[in-house]
Amino acid sequence: MRRILKPCSVLLVLAALLLYVSAAVGTADVSTTVGDLADGIYTVRSVADGKYLNTFDTEYTSGGYAYTDTYVDEAGEHMRITRAADGSFLICPQSEDGKYAFHAESADENARICKSETQTALSYFDIRRDGDAYVIFLHGTERAIGTGGGKTLFRKQLTTLRTYAGEDAQKWIFEPVSVSSFELKTVAEKVNVNSVSAVYALVTPSYMKEQVLWSSSDESIVLVDDDGSFCALAAGKATVTATIGEMRQSIEIEVVDAPAYTWYSQHLATAGGWHGGELRDVYFYAGSYKRFIIDRYNRGLDWMDTGCAITSVAMVLHNLGARYDAGYDFRFEADGSLEADPYTVALANTGNRGLTESRGTLYYNPILMNLHQITAGFTLYGQKLTFNQSYTVSKKIIKEALDTHPEGVIVHMSSRSGSHYIVISSCVNPEAENPNDYRFIVYDSAAQERGEGDGVTFEESISYDTMYYRYGSMNSIITFDLAEEE
Repeated sequence: MRRILKPCSVLLVLAALLLYVSAAVGTADVSTTVGDLADGIYTVRSVADGKYLNTFDTEYTSGGYAYTDTYVDEAGEHMRITRAADGSFLICPQSEDGKYAFHAESADENARICKSETQTALSYFDIRRDGDAYVIFLHGTERAIGTGGGKTLFRKQLTTLRTYAGEDAQKWIFEPVSVSSFELKTVAEKVNVNSVSAVYALVTPSYMKEQVLWSSSDESIVLVDDDGSFCALAAGKATVTATIGEMRQSIEIEVVDAPAYTWYSQHLATAGGWHGGELRDVYFYAGSYKRFIIDRYNRGLDWMDTGCAITSVAMVLHNLGARYDAGYDFRFEADGSLEADPYTVALANTGNRGLTESRGTLYYNPILMNLHQITAGFTLYGQKLTFNQSYTVSKKIIKEALDTHPEGVIVHMSSRSGSHYIVISSCVNPEAENPNDYRFIVYDSAAQERGEGDGVTFEESISYDTMYYRYGSMNSIITFDLAEEE
């Protein structure tokens, strides 16, 4: 087996500051320069009638045509303005995940404005000042987007390209969209030196998180990328700060030079070492319809009451830095490359992508562990994982497994009263001459208090003290490795 090391491989380029600047009064003539319009999110209001530019979703009209209407706070009214290298702009409505850009059907007179996922020459626009407003020209032409062209759809007035005549119907006011809420979250309480993790910005409107600027108070400890991912370089504490416009949030990251093992409780939603409390309205259906987790032990009323296997796997995968590539996690508004915790491991275990909101139902049994399914869903540094399960267990074998798997070894135990999984992280006395004298530190998901399961000796754990498991109860070991390249 190959020992898995954690390389620090984040691309570390800090973004330039993005400013939201409203349109200021200019000259009476159309300027040949862009003026002070900066990249950002805007609503675009017609000077003629005060109505706002909006777009249909392509599921309703295949063209996703642009129209004007009264403001109703729809994502299609929020436009991402992005400057290209030649000074022209892409205009992307933020409906439908913002994947479409404005696109002229043609450069002809009265051509409609639609949405396209593919950018061509008809996707770029010149935005020039005219007095205290802006004019949106198809790039390299004198045809401007305007209202009142006589074309309608669903009783909405469509916008069209017409040769610019200085009319108010062809002039627009760009109004910056403001952030209504902004907070930061992390998955892990501590991270290892030379590991990669992330701080997540939760922003409303959510698509504005791409405007967030990141910084670290001490780049010798934590070096942060322009999407909130960071590399832990040295032991210590550093403050990661996220800024958007005039708003700022900070969170402290602790980096440790000893292994920062993860503890997750299968019973504690709000204080169990993970963001389980935010899953209170997430249900799974697999013959039984139950919440994923309820705080404290609930005698079978939630799936996680018997979720020790999934939770133990989650602890080891998180220690490794493995990611679930095919999921969405509403808790962090994260799409793909999800950090391991009991919820994301349950998603991989059931083949679910996840919920986009904080309530809903997913399908299949989340805690009936399928290691083949889990390792198929998680990768480590972009490489596939595999697992090994050994059914010969002794203290000597556990110690040898830890030597090659410092991220932790999962141990299954059984007794007359049932079965249970724990994670063994290290040997307390590796110098002992007799392997039967070895003692181990464990992470026990059954604990309802940290002192019963968060980095305690096996003899101090809830499994030993209350559930009466012993070394003789251990009957199999699970470890993870990088899969051999094909």
